[in-house]
Order: sequence, then C-alpha cells, then structure tokens
Amino acid sequence: MSKVFSLIRRGGLVAVLFVCVGLPLTAMRIADRSHQVTIKTIILIVISLLLYYFIIMWARQEYHNHNQLPIRKKINLKLIIGGYLVILASEYILGVLDIVIYHQAETANNQSLMTILGRNPLVTVVFAVSAVVLTPIAEELVFRGVLMNLFFKPNTFWPKVILSGVVFSAGHISTNIISFLLYCVMGMTLAYVYRKSGDIRNSMLLHGLNNFVAMLLMLSRIF
Repeated sequence: MSKVFSLIRRGGLVAVLFVCVGLPLTAMRIADRSHQVTIKTIILIVISLLLYYFIIMWARQEYHNHNQLPIRKKINLKLIIGGYLVILASEYILGVLDIVIYHQAETANNQSLMTILGRNPLVTVVFAVSAVVLTPIAEELVFRGVLMNLFFKPNTFWPKVILSGVVFSAGHISTNIISFLLYCVMGMTLAYVYRKSGDIRNSMLLHGLNNFVAMLLMLSRIF
C-alpha cells in the first residue's frame, strides 16, 4: 500500500509541475492580446517571469532531493553537438513524413508559438529570450531532473529516457502521431544527453541551442 501511495505522490508532483511549466507561456499569450505596451502588458510579463522563477526554484529543489545520479559537473560539448545533430536529423525525417502523410509543413506547436511573435514588441523580446534561456532551464529540471529521478530504479537507463520523451512530447501541441514522435525523439535525445553525461547542464545547453536556432528561423519569417 505504501508503494501505491508513493507512486501517487510522485505522479501528482510531476502532474503539478507539468501544468505549472506551461503557465508562463499562458501569461505571455494573454499579454500578447494587446498590440501596444500597456501597464497590463508589463504586469503580465512580470507575472510570467515570476512564474519562471518559482518553477525553476521548485523544480531545482525537487531535483536535488530526488537525484539518483552522481553529479559530475562537466560540460560535454561533443555530446551536446551529437545530440543536436540527432535532433536535426529526426526533425528532417519526421518533417518529410508529416508533409507526405498529413500534408502539414509545420507542427501545430510551432504554429501556435508563431502567433506570439511580432505583434507586441515587449512580448516578442521577452518570449524570444525566455525561449532560449528560461524555458530550457525550467523544462530540463522538470522533464529530466525531476521526472527521470522519480520513476524506475537508479541504474535503469532506457525506460527513464523513453518516459521522459513521452511526457515531454505530451507537453507540446501535436495534431498527429508524426508530430508527437518528433517531440518525443527530441525529449528522448535530451534525456539521453542528461543520463549519459550525469550533468543536467548539458541537456539545458542542448535544449537552449535547439530553441535558439528555432527562434531565429521564426523571427526571420516575421521581420
């Protein structure tokens, strides 16, 4: 019975963090409804940043409380670059399949994010910066640092990686199995980099690099 309660408690923690990690973006969407920078816009942006701070601090504490890996404190550029190449290759292959099978040239998640850019200048700047810096930190702490250390035995590798990829993909908008697999593979790659290196900063840097390139491409289509 105690194992059941423990599983429920751990699942509940992940569920709450899963919901919370999407709140800053929700605040930015509301702020973006106005094309001008108003007091309301500024307040909502501040709320968004405070939410990021709260989530990062909370997830960081949970990560340190439940971490099963010895922290190696080493940035592995080779692993980061290799992981990014895997993400690029998977995005290309799955992107082609998405076009051929579902006639969808872009994921619904990216289409949704594009609507935030280019209307309100303050929201655009804050969203672009947070997507490259704050989102990777928050999501890696939640989907890798907390999630991967709460389930399965410490020496388990692939089940943790797969679980992280599936839950990570569930947090992104998908309209078909191909787009779901795209984010799932991305999440699994980030999880692999974290587990292989033992330093969550590596998956944070890989996540930030991926978002940086994606944000540049999005902004280039607007300006």
